[in-house]
Amino acid sequence: MQTEIEIKFFVTSNIQESLSKLLNSLDIISSNQAALGNVYFDTPDLGLRGLEMGLRIRRSDDFSEQTIKCRGQVVGGLHARPEYNAPVEGTIPTLSAFPADIWPSLVVRDELQSRLVAQFSTDFLRRHWLIAFGDAEIELAWDQGEIAGALGRTGIDELELELKSGEAAALFGLAARLAELGGVRLGAQSKAQRGYRLAGLGKALAAQPLPDVSGLDDKACITLGLQHWQHHEQLWLECGEEARPMARQGMLQGCDLVAEAAGNLAQAPVWLPALRVQQRLLAEVGEDERLSALLQGAELVGLQLAIAAWLHLES
Repeated sequence: MQTEIEIKFFVTSNIQESLSKLLNSLDIISSNQAALGNVYFDTPDLGLRGLEMGLRIRRSDDFSEQTIKCRGQVVGGLHARPEYNAPVEGTIPTLSAFPADIWPSLVVRDELQSRLVAQFSTDFLRRHWLIAFGDAEIELAWDQGEIAGALGRTGIDELELELKSGEAAALFGLAARLAELGGVRLGAQSKAQRGYRLAGLGKALAAQPLPDVSGLDDKACITLGLQHWQHHEQLWLECGEEARPMARQGMLQGCDLVAEAAGNLAQAPVWLPALRVQQRLLAEVGEDERLSALLQGAELVGLQLAIAAWLHLES
């Protein structure tokens, strides 16, 4: 078992030239590319999703592997989930290849096995670079392709930074360099989450009420506020005009919660002044393309990344 710690960005404009310049300035250990085909599995009643697990088979020219990802956490684009990998033969995963203790019981595991079906697929070209950055080794992967499900297809254009060895501070440091390029925004949604929706099996993105934070400490309030902010940011970018006012309100609520909780701390975080600026801009900008530009600007992306780093690295 390994805990996958990665930061995901959605690419929003052409970054080929700026990314190439950044890569040329870094210590590249190795690089490669591969076409990857992935099929995701679950039972018809989404038994694995109910256990907060994701299951796939990934194939390329020279390997075939099954992976199961267990319950994890996503905060500010940082994804941390335990995952298990095993070789696979045939077209259906073999759940007994994974450790027995990840299941509620072996009876549950075997019942799930008997009902597994393919739900959706993702196919993409992955270009990846193993980078020595500080005292860490970090893999940068650029995935471009598509997700296909019963309701249609949607594109994939994502950058993922995965910590292979070393401390997470280096991961955030390299992520900050990427954010400075512009043309990217933090991605809180995995390919699997998007695939479930495209297969007609996941909940559609919708506005959510601000969570009840009574009794929670300030750090927990900042975590929930950032999650609420980013959920409604994704909703604003995907929804139609009629839902955008509620999505914008949700962004402001989340931003306000983060700012209020950060202001209550005995020592204000270094990112609080930048948050105050973005808080004002979010409140003042209209519902048009100016808000879209703000949400995908390097300043706001860098701010969210700084908040996520503070949450992850501060004791």
